[in-house]
Amino acid sequence: MYFSDYFKVNPQLIENHGAININLVCDLPLFIDPMLIFNSDKDEYMKLHQNIIEYFHFLAGKSKSGIRDGDLMTYYNFSEIKNNWLGYSKVGNEGNGNGKAFAKFFSEHISFALETNGISSGEHYEKALLLFDGKNGRDKISDLTTHLILDYLATYTQNFAIKNIAPQFLDNFYLENAKFNYETETFMSLKYKLPFIIKNGKREFVLLTPIDILRKEEPTINKLDLERNYNNIRNIIDNSVIRSQLENYIAKAVMEYEQKNKTRKKKITKPAIAKVEKEAFLFALRDMPELYDYYIKLKEDSKDEVNTEALLEVKEQVCKYYQNSFQLIRLYKSTAPTYPAELNAHEEAKYRIKHFKHIIENCEGYKLLYYNNTPISKEDDLQRLFRFVWYGSFYDVNYETNNGNGELDIKVSCGANEKCIIEFKLASNSRLPRIFEQVAVYERANLSKDSLYVIFYFNQNEKETVMRMLRNAKKDDLIDENIFLIDCNNKKVSASKI
Repeated sequence: MYFSDYFKVNPQLIENHGAININLVCDLPLFIDPMLIFNSDKDEYMKLHQNIIEYFHFLAGKSKSGIRDGDLMTYYNFSEIKNNWLGYSKVGNEGNGNGKAFAKFFSEHISFALETNGISSGEHYEKALLLFDGKNGRDKISDLTTHLILDYLATYTQNFAIKNIAPQFLDNFYLENAKFNYETETFMSLKYKLPFIIKNGKREFVLLTPIDILRKEEPTINKLDLERNYNNIRNIIDNSVIRSQLENYIAKAVMEYEQKNKTRKKKITKPAIAKVEKEAFLFALRDMPELYDYYIKLKEDSKDEVNTEALLEVKEQVCKYYQNSFQLIRLYKSTAPTYPAELNAHEEAKYRIKHFKHIIENCEGYKLLYYNNTPISKEDDLQRLFRFVWYGSFYDVNYETNNGNGELDIKVSCGANEKCIIEFKLASNSRLPRIFEQVAVYERANLSKDSLYVIFYFNQNEKETVMRMLRNAKKDDLIDENIFLIDCNNKKVSASKI
């Protein structure tokens, strides 16, 4: 159920407003990227960025004077604002927020984040993530940014809603933490007229988000990208002292490596030298914080490239999760069988998987597993599409449940005793041979048995790899019983040519 469907709005009006047509069943895997706000030439975005940086300067002042636990949770703990329906959740829109550990990390590194060393043209608070070793950095930065631009998002949604949505779908909501008051040093609650849905018997407001501040991957400034660009960073250093220090640092590391390998009579290769240079650069970051700022400058100077990448990412997600899922729902409705009554969790899961397999293989559903003629490369995408065949089931279907032994893909349950685990795998996944060992751990943790396995292959070579793996594991006799292979090859022979 999409925003346009629920509120009976023409999708074109949402597009004209510049917003994303969100799914009100599960989160859309898109995230707000602060760099896209910084990059914009729109006056409203420039003001937003200035307001955000002003708040972080306030935080930096608080950090210098000493942070108490109360201050930490009040000023640094940026809880998730689930109402924009963006994030990781595959069922509903509940997320974890940032939490105390991240709040403490941010308080300790806020000064680092705001320091430019006269190199980058702007201040970027997401720079702190370059020092962050935790999980889901993009989600935390997106939550943080959503929190700080809440007034803008609420006003943006209100303006659209009053003009385009029928009054019976709107209500007044007081949003806590809508704006920060620097005189009282507290967040204020403000009133907005917003669209709402009924969830768990209560009215829950919904927020629209502009499409031009979203992307699907990591925020523009991220640790992995920094590592990939180490050579580009070296090339843009215009300070002769810093450049000399860095090159001497790297040259020393290379010389030590070459001497060590000559002694051992080992061959010295160009890829090996490049690896040593990269490791030396990353090691140098500890003593030369200016290198972080040259990385920031590199991203600032790549404004057009960054904006184009983000736009392409959003288009891909919209295709996968709006257009493709819409078609999948249509196929499901037109082919949905009548399931036998009183099926247990295991039996119903098998029926649903078989129907999903039928849609993919026999109803041209395989076409929905490609984007720009490239097959889906993430099991996460397949899990999201699979959820649509559970329409009308009274079973509780949970995704990526973690019981302390890792995250299983899907758990179908009804009460404490009725459970079934479903594990999704791409045939191309290098960890495929460990699937049975992995699921056995999940079964013990969830007091479950007779799990189901769904494996997707996109070409004949992948199919042969799967069959060989199943024969080696002596599991090939379970095909179509507990193991379901789904043929996603888009080079099928037309029925008219058979």
